[in-house]
Amino acid sequence: MGFADNPFILSLANWAWDSDPSPLVTPTTCLDSLPLLSMPCFSRLVAKGIGVGIILASCINKAPVIRNIVNSKSIAGLSVTASYGEVIMYSNAAFYNILRGNPFTAYGETFSVTLQTLIVVALIWYYEPKIGRIDIAVAVAAYCAYLFVVFQVLTPDTQYILMVYNPLVLCSTRGAQIRENYINKQTGAQSIATTSMNLAGSLVRMATTIKEVGWDFHILRSYGVSVFFNTVLCTQIFIYKENTEKFLKSLSEKKKE
Repeated sequence: MGFADNPFILSLANWAWDSDPSPLVTPTTCLDSLPLLSMPCFSRLVAKGIGVGIILASCINKAPVIRNIVNSKSIAGLSVTASYGEVIMYSNAAFYNILRGNPFTAYGETFSVTLQTLIVVALIWYYEPKIGRIDIAVAVAAYCAYLFVVFQVLTPDTQYILMVYNPLVLCSTRGAQIRENYINKQTGAQSIATTSMNLAGSLVRMATTIKEVGWDFHILRSYGVSVFFNTVLCTQIFIYKENTEKFLKSLSEKKKE
């Protein structure tokens, strides 16, 4: 009984190699080359494995930020504008890929991070007294309108708009956060773990996107811009580390009084 005759192995082969655009990579040809996979089949399998790893790691991407907010009961150091923008940015990436029919392993983490960013926004609403119910209602209505446009208005010829605007959203959100860090000279509830994961994920995703999706300029440009801004944010976290520790300690003492 050959590998191709085993239903379980065949289903794994279809998952790993069926969507590859190269004629050299198909489930049949790759199974026939076992146990020594050809280089195209092996590289595709590695890209799939890395994609799964990124998706699993992304499930705790915002956990350090959420923990910092809950522990300090403060959103100090976080830009509300940047957090709103992140929801749109990650939503754009997730919805663009699903509308284009790209493999889930090439973008699955964007769904996970979108959900976690929504949790961060909910915590911002809870801990920021300046944000009232009307502000929250407007934000929710705006996101619902956005969803309607994405899934009911955009056509296959205009779906690229989602990724065209992502670099602009990145510049706005990350730029707002970088500016706030510079003004405050501390990074508050931001986490080096989350920012480092974003930086590493963007770098790796550039390689896996080329392998799994191809040279999609819109996706690659977004990851390139993300690498730049996440590098700046990581640098700020290290530069302002001492100031941040002093600020959080002072904040904790005030809340105990």
